[in-house]
Amino acid sequence: MASRTRALNQVPSNQENTKNVKSVTTVPGQIRRAALGEIGNKVVIQRINELTGKCNLKDGKTLLKKPLVTRQISVKVEKTEKAEKSVPPKQVQVPAVKPTVKTGAHINNVHQPATGPTKAEIDTNDNKTEVIVSPSKKDTDISDPVLVEDIDEEDKNNPILVSIYSNDIYKHYRMLEEQFPIKKNFLQGQEVTPRMRCVLIDWLIEVHEQFHLMQETLYLTVAIIDRFLQVFKMITRKRLQLVGITAMFIASKYEEMYSPDISDFVYIADNTYTKGEILQMELIIIKSLDFSFGRPLPLHFLRRYSKAGKALPVHHTLAKYFLEQCLVHYEVCHYPPSLIAAAALYLSILMLGNDSSQENEVIWTKTLVHYSTYKLNDVLPVVSEIATLIINSEKSKFQAVRRKYSQPKHLAVSVRPELKSPTLIKLST
Repeated sequence: MASRTRALNQVPSNQENTKNVKSVTTVPGQIRRAALGEIGNKVVIQRINELTGKCNLKDGKTLLKKPLVTRQISVKVEKTEKAEKSVPPKQVQVPAVKPTVKTGAHINNVHQPATGPTKAEIDTNDNKTEVIVSPSKKDTDISDPVLVEDIDEEDKNNPILVSIYSNDIYKHYRMLEEQFPIKKNFLQGQEVTPRMRCVLIDWLIEVHEQFHLMQETLYLTVAIIDRFLQVFKMITRKRLQLVGITAMFIASKYEEMYSPDISDFVYIADNTYTKGEILQMELIIIKSLDFSFGRPLPLHFLRRYSKAGKALPVHHTLAKYFLEQCLVHYEVCHYPPSLIAAAALYLSILMLGNDSSQENEVIWTKTLVHYSTYKLNDVLPVVSEIATLIINSEKSKFQAVRRKYSQPKHLAVSVRPELKSPTLIKLST
């Protein structure tokens, strides 16, 4: 009795050293056990029985019952030989020219018969499978893989350039430009005329240069204006400038790290419009374009093509001059960005020459055909229109782009004598 009292009065920290101090009155037919001992063992045994499909009886015998897991998802490597002995695989006779392929597998304890190769030859040497498929006719028409250079080879060790995703990125760009096209003659039937648009874009190029904004901001501004005027056809002549400064305000917030304040756009418009009017027009433009500003720019494609064509900085700068001239003029704004960038680069290399020759096939190489997906016949009509714009640019009233690219920081490409050559005149006719 005293020992029972001591066991009850002990602190919990000493109870594990006095397990057998407590006396228990046993009842006939009842088996003495330690606290929680059999419960834990019983749960483990019951769990093992559920997995193995066996049930323990009181007399020590086992009874096989339906297992809990009815399907085997995978077969361990150690049990492969045992599985093959239980279900003998079927032998498939293959002609002596081709290697014998053993494709029978025991999945879910069901033997899957092997099927012979159909359109691809399968080589299973050293447990490796290689499928050889001949290229389609569409792929061989674009370019010869032997003559195409991998322009991302040198960038594979630079994670910033993500060269492994470059081809997929530009493939996505091509899908986006098809999703958001600019239709030809989209200003037809509107109060805004093509000449009004040219005046607006020419003025915005000067504003862009005065604010020292990024190049992408200018291209995106023009893209927003054209897409908006194509959808929203109720813009009057007095509110066209409001559309222009609002488009640049949106593009600045989209592209710039530190975009100009809205008061700067009020000032640059000579206080013609208030902040409230700019914010109201911003809502109209955003809703009209369904919050989609990811349409690719010609500058994106030009950088890719310049890399594929091994263009020099002067070639790339002259091509940018051609692209900005195309931004101003309404006649060429409906061309896809990828096509107009390809035409600008081709004309640039043709005017300034390259290291090899000036033949068309050498300028527009197999590598350029592969990465641009445009053949020379696709590019030449746009080249002719750009050449016409450049020939007439000296006499045009829209001189913002020509003055901009006459500066030394742009290599003064707009005043180069090659732009008055007979080759360019011949292309414009």
